[in-house]
Amino acid sequence: MKVRFFRRREPIVGRRFVSGVSGVSAALVLLAAPLDAAGPSEADLARAAARITAASAFQTVETLSAPGMQGRMSGTDGYRRAADWVVSEVRRAGLGVAEPFGEYRQPFTHGLGGVESASLTVLPIEGEKDARPPEAVLLEDFSPMVNGGSGDVTAEVVFVGFGFHAPGLGRDDYAGVDVKGKVVLALRGEPETGEWKDHRASASRTFAAERAGAAAFLLVDGAVTSTNNSLSRAIPEAMVSEGFADRLLAGQKITVAELRKVLARGGTASFGTGRNVRFTVKGVPWREVTTHNVVAVLPGEDPALRGEYVVLGAHLDHIGDWPRLNPGADDNASGSATLLEVARAAASLKVRPRRALVFVWFAGEELGLLGAKHFASHPPAGLSKCVAVLNLDMLGVGTGLYVAGGENFPAIRSALEKARDRFAPGFLLKSGRIRGEGRADHAPFFELGIPAVSLFSSGAEHHGYHSPDDTIFHIAPKAMEAGGRTVFGAAWALADEKP
Repeated sequence: MKVRFFRRREPIVGRRFVSGVSGVSAALVLLAAPLDAAGPSEADLARAAARITAASAFQTVETLSAPGMQGRMSGTDGYRRAADWVVSEVRRAGLGVAEPFGEYRQPFTHGLGGVESASLTVLPIEGEKDARPPEAVLLEDFSPMVNGGSGDVTAEVVFVGFGFHAPGLGRDDYAGVDVKGKVVLALRGEPETGEWKDHRASASRTFAAERAGAAAFLLVDGAVTSTNNSLSRAIPEAMVSEGFADRLLAGQKITVAELRKVLARGGTASFGTGRNVRFTVKGVPWREVTTHNVVAVLPGEDPALRGEYVVLGAHLDHIGDWPRLNPGADDNASGSATLLEVARAAASLKVRPRRALVFVWFAGEELGLLGAKHFASHPPAGLSKCVAVLNLDMLGVGTGLYVAGGENFPAIRSALEKARDRFAPGFLLKSGRIRGEGRADHAPFFELGIPAVSLFSSGAEHHGYHSPDDTIFHIAPKAMEAGGRTVFGAAWALADEKP
């Protein structure tokens, strides 16, 4: 039996630690037995978990979603204020910084645009009697891509399936239709079979439309505000609701639901709708900005495992204040608050796990997972192996957690289940398999071969997603408490498992 010796935890404010990322085997073997005697006792772990409380988590959500944070758009003063506040809290908790940052911030640059005004009008068909108003309703029928292009386009809408141009894979949704000067309409999603990694992203669909000569692009995925800045700025773009898309398709006597079934099975459906629209977007000038991830470290205790660590992450940014303030209480002040609770709990223990715990509040998630991509591809040097990633996203409601990737990585799922049973009995856990477009901050790590999952609260509606209605009044603080305690126990077990 290997005996472990621990010194009392020294204050680590001002000490610097290093971390890095590399691909590792997805197979992890969890420590099924209780922690050995040299580690924290069951009572110590229980006391640390009990520090994660609904009241404290809610107070953080209230702080981060306050009007002064201006919706926390990455690269804005509102985001900087939110990040500065988190930095002050992790410093107070006694967590360390990582080289070569020299502080708790990992800077990077990205582009940022914006929208000044937008409108979408359904033009009448001669002889048609339509009692519905021609003007689409902002945030009900459509919402322009905040970082998309500007323009004033009047043209027919042409449906192009999933919007994939992938002839090398046997699929071209643009075959047989002429979209030059037209408004392209495509569905979010992909066929149930095949590998569509290079085509499934919103940016890939937009660029395909642009290359085919389209004058504008509409994506059927809910009329919510999208700020993804990996999109083309050459043509105006918008998200539209399924109901509005059905209105555009009505002349062909077919619905989005019917089309989705055909497309999911690998079929194609591309055609002119016979419906014209006028789509206008006036954008804010594009500029380059500097923002930062917030990174804090609890160093590992075992010298032989100095290069290994577990990442716990949550995106701190939201979608800003256009056309009205978007508080982002659930998305993702709730995940950020829960992560802070876990970090405080871990820092409170007098001993440390064998491997380091690295806490990251990502910037730029809403702009295309930019902060997670930057951390994964430009990790702080030194720690060579990331053994697991637990990403917390929208944990503010519900009766349990949905673990995206839990079926891919059963060791992580098992760690979560055991921690739930110990620290949050009765809280539900459901796992799914990661397949298709990665739209959360686990994805850049997953693509490097690192065991990575995203956790979302489940069992209730995520009210007001990407809208001004995502406020503190819909938050269920006990969901963050139970989720945080579960994540704390799982992360500690993954970091402390025997090699």
